[in-house]
Amino acid sequence: MGAVVSCGLGDQADKLADEYLRLAEQDASAVVVSQTWSEVHRVNSQVRDKLKSKGLLGAQDTVVQALDKLDLTNAQKRDERFYSPDAVVVFNQKVRQAEPGAKGKLAGILKSYVLVEVNGRFVTVSNKWLDRFTVCQPRELPVTQGDRLHLKSNRRLASGRRVTNGELVTVKAVRSDGGIELTDGRVLDKDFREFLPGYAVTSYGSQGKTVDYVLFSDSTIKAATNAQQWYVTISRGRRGVRIFTPDKEQLRENVARSGHRPLAMELAGQDVPRRGVVVRDRVYLCMLRFGRRAAEMFCRLQRVRRHRRLMMEKHEHKNIRKLGV
Repeated sequence: MGAVVSCGLGDQADKLADEYLRLAEQDASAVVVSQTWSEVHRVNSQVRDKLKSKGLLGAQDTVVQALDKLDLTNAQKRDERFYSPDAVVVFNQKVRQAEPGAKGKLAGILKSYVLVEVNGRFVTVSNKWLDRFTVCQPRELPVTQGDRLHLKSNRRLASGRRVTNGELVTVKAVRSDGGIELTDGRVLDKDFREFLPGYAVTSYGSQGKTVDYVLFSDSTIKAATNAQQWYVTISRGRRGVRIFTPDKEQLRENVARSGHRPLAMELAGQDVPRRGVVVRDRVYLCMLRFGRRAAEMFCRLQRVRRHRRLMMEKHEHKNIRKLGV
């Protein structure tokens, strides 16, 4: 099979699953890199079904309730519209009485904090600590021997060993108490459910992972493919890479495009900056002869002096108003 495979969007997931199965039968490790989460979920389902049909996974499935992490900003975490009725709040770090791994439900959003109910007790999470929890969506997930899982949280297990967000692990067995044994000897506690099927991941999720073959699922989305993202993807494969695309020409154009984000001044084009900005830039350039650190310290000192002068003028104006002058 060539490195680039032409296929329609309709049969792309099926072809990716066939290639994954072929490599698995050769005992080669592989991962599918997709550009959208909908594609990730679709390919994961297709690959698992084919592995199951060929007897490469255990015969007995155990259905667990996995937690699919939602990538919410701190502003979105303060908006009740982003919490579905069954959304689960998982603490990544200790917050008051809530230990790492504790789970709860949103109880309310107030001016300066978010209220979470954990085991019948309310935990107040200050706005500055919103990054200490994640919002997850429960989803039923069949798990059996040989399944590949993509871990989505950092945690210390009951055994004392750790798991890392982004790891790809393989299931050895599912215990009757809900614990999941891994082939590397670790055991995922029954309370650790932040994982997804790990046959397909996003390009971001592929960073740091190395396998024998990378199967790249191109969706022709221009914004999702560029030179930097392309390098991250293809460099994950030790032995090779396969690209499945519905449009080779569009893929070539996207890959040639730089992922560099232009600065605001570059986007401004020929717009003339304000006089104060021009003067400040000229002063900075002049001070560079004494070194970058000296130039930055000088400009910082100028900003502090300007702020103090403005505050003094504001104070004087306030006193004058009080005197009725």
